[in-house]
Amino acid sequence: MKRREALKQIGLTLGYSALAPSALSILQSCTSEAKKWTPVFFTEEEAIIIKNLVDLILPKTDKSPGALDVNVPQFIDLYASKAYDDKTVVKYREEIKSIVDALPISEDGAKGLKPEDYTTLLDKYLKISKTEANQLRKERNLVFKALSNLRNQTVWAYKTSEIVGEKVLAYDPIPAQQIGCLPLDEATEGKAWSL
Repeated sequence: MKRREALKQIGLTLGYSALAPSALSILQSCTSEAKKWTPVFFTEEEAIIIKNLVDLILPKTDKSPGALDVNVPQFIDLYASKAYDDKTVVKYREEIKSIVDALPISEDGAKGLKPEDYTTLLDKYLKISKTEANQLRKERNLVFKALSNLRNQTVWAYKTSEIVGEKVLAYDPIPAQQIGCLPLDEATEGKAWSL
């Protein structure tokens, strides 16, 4: 089986994901400094937009690193370039284009966008009620689908990063004992388990 096919079968396809060791190796290769990032799949404009959206989806806090700290945009870019087949690439490019088209881009391009432009877009499509979300799904709204998938990809890439897995989530590299009926607060201080 080819690597591309293996990743496709076990990984993320437009927002639906399953954790896979092969995908983790892609994430591990995204450890270069974010400022030196040259996108492989995205255009330079798309990369700027994705980077800003991902930063708003999972910002840095006092207690945890943000998506940019663990190179989520680089991971998504590399994953799309290596795991998607031709048909999926076409669909994914359409989704990314719909996000770009939904932003008020001036002659300065993506560099001229303000944080409020990204916040407005995310609020319009992701901070909505279930009824509004269902309506957008029925209408097959491409921007809604694209932003939902980007959010899913962002969370997936974030949770599978080494830093988050070992420092933010509950982590036990060699789980040797099982203690039943122990409240989560006692077992992991309320943290979810790292995979």
